[in-house]
Amino acid sequence: MSVIHVVQFKFKPGIDEQTIRRTCDDVLNLKDKAVHPTTKKPYIKSVSGGRDHSIEGLQNGFTHVFVMEFENEQDRNFYVEQDEAHLAVVASLGALVDGSQVLDYTPGKF
Repeated sequence: MSVIHVVQFKFKPGIDEQTIRRTCDDVLNLKDKAVHPTTKKPYIKSVSGGRDHSIEGLQNGFTHVFVMEFENEQDRNFYVEQDEAHLAVVASLGALVDGSQVLDYTPGKF
């Protein structure tokens, strides 16, 4: 069953728009750069993301969101724990974000 991986970021004050855009591109490019250890092919089924523009005011400072789909929990687990491309992006975030939030779910499973 598919796993949906949702990530939100709060960028630190003063981070310029070019750096934010480059960071967002890095996350989106993981679709092609994250390679499965067995098949040696990209394994993220889909990825999308963007800047918040909700009118509800419930963002709690989070400004950017990304949604990824994995075929199964094993692929998601490899991505989170071992994928070198993903871990490199995570390492680059320390100086840029004040906070992140991650939620994963399986569609229809409550």
